[in-house]
Amino acid sequence: MMRRVFVLRTISMVFQSSLLTVLEPSPLMKGMAVLSMSVQHFLGGLITTLTFTTMMHCTQRAEESIQATHYSFLATLEVLGKLMFSALAGGVVDWFGFQVAFLFFLTLSAGTALHVWTATFTGALRENQLKEQPK
Repeated sequence: MMRRVFVLRTISMVFQSSLLTVLEPSPLMKGMAVLSMSVQHFLGGLITTLTFTTMMHCTQRAEESIQATHYSFLATLEVLGKLMFSALAGGVVDWFGFQVAFLFFLTLSAGTALHVWTATFTGALRENQLKEQPK
């Protein structure tokens, strides 16, 4: 599920890029851009929900006496990561310009989608799938 959401979000960002750079601005294009951004925000909300669900799953594996602390620590890191990135994003746009920054952020988003795509085939997620398969 998470992999599909990341891929859909990346496709939405590519669509927005084409609307901003390739096509001429018109009321129809502006409407499509707003619709695309709405879809992206919806997918962003799904990603947040999936992130906190994954954090809860990881916390359940921790020792019972520290599970609440473990989840609180992960939630704090998640929020701090968003805050730090948003603070740095404005500086990146000011320093490099909108077009370069947009392509950079699009690349970061695509890299995240690629990471989630490959993470399902390797690592702990794959080990859990193999353990759960009936023999």
